[in-house]
Amino acid sequence: MPRQDILIEADYGELVTADNLTGRTVCDFTLLGRIDGMDNEKYAYGEITVSEHFGARFPEADSLHVRIPYTAFYRELKVRLRVMTSGGDTHYLVNPADNTSWFVIRDRNGAQIRLSEYGTVDAEGRFLLVRCGGDLLLFGGTDIDLPIGAALRQNEVFLLKASPGSLYQHPTTGVGLIDFLHGNFENTGLAVRLQREFENDKMVINNAYMNSETGELLLDVTERDG
Repeated sequence: MPRQDILIEADYGELVTADNLTGRTVCDFTLLGRIDGMDNEKYAYGEITVSEHFGARFPEADSLHVRIPYTAFYRELKVRLRVMTSGGDTHYLVNPADNTSWFVIRDRNGAQIRLSEYGTVDAEGRFLLVRCGGDLLLFGGTDIDLPIGAALRQNEVFLLKASPGSLYQHPTTGVGLIDFLHGNFENTGLAVRLQREFENDKMVINNAYMNSETGELLLDVTERDG
């Protein structure tokens, strides 16, 4: 099997990431208008629709995922959790701290956070709300995975870029291509070093040449055991 590894953007050395949405239910959020009898100067009000299953286990359930779009309200957010039953009925879950249907959303430390500031927690507007007493604490809800895939090309690039002495665990490994810039491909010893380093990494160079226009080193490489 061709070698595989965590994928890295070879040009910049950055990890390749992908959103992990497996097994996650994201609840719907609705921003409400003015609520009579409530403090509409300090709070904005919203509603999160949760499943009947979540409502049934609410005394034990401590978190839920929700998407809340950016809103330019410089007010804290209170939400109520709306349950739609299979029979079409609707009811709201009770906050055990005050026996109302409203929960204040605070930041992860329990401090005040305004609706317009939610983007500093998660720019994509995906959040994890964790119940803490009578409040819901706001955490970023974007999980990422590190994809694993064919790694021949990135290994090739990193082996060319690495210089002997730059890798702590393998101090003699690396072609150190930068040391050969503007040199002659044949008489600088680059060809010999290429063959040696790639052979040590179980790769065979079938062909190697310089692009005369860009100066790029182009390699045709296969894995010895691939």
